[in-house]
Amino acid sequence: MPSRPSKRSSPRLGRRSAKLSHPELRPRSLVTSRNLKIDFVISQVPHRKQRYETVGDWIPGRPAEIRVSRMKDQRYVFLVALHEMIEYELCKKNGISDNEVVAFDVNFEAERRRNMHPVEAEPGNDPRAPYRDEHDFATMIEMMVAQKLGVKWSAYEKTLMSLAPKERIMVRPLIKDRVGAARLR
Repeated sequence: MPSRPSKRSSPRLGRRSAKLSHPELRPRSLVTSRNLKIDFVISQVPHRKQRYETVGDWIPGRPAEIRVSRMKDQRYVFLVALHEMIEYELCKKNGISDNEVVAFDVNFEAERRRNMHPVEAEPGNDPRAPYRDEHDFATMIEMMVAQKLGVKWSAYEKTLMSLAPKERIMVRPLIKDRVGAARLR
């Protein structure tokens, strides 16, 4: 009758026994002692501290800065930062400068204040946007990741819209004419 192996001599299960035979299958660290450069710095800022009316902003440099307006749900912050990193890299690859993007966005917001665009319109979706293709691709990836994170897109958009300036409604005072009927001035 074969002897039963003791607990001591039995092979250990767990992390040590899970050695990979192929080194190419081992996960590698994104930052090694040979590669200590940081490509992006992501920060949350109060919405009013953004450079202009935006929820996410990328600022080129070494490292590039990604600024996201503060939100309670950190998944939303992650999604905006992801969108901005993708958009930044694609704009850089395609020769679209920060100045071009900011100039377009600021002009778009000025047009919005003159009621040329609806409140929910996004500058990157405008056909005139110099970075429209890059924005569309970043949005597509953002939507796919949102789904995987269990984020309802409508709730996400509602939160982003809540950071936008409130629509101003101009109300003219009513005056009463001589017969007592109210009319607008």
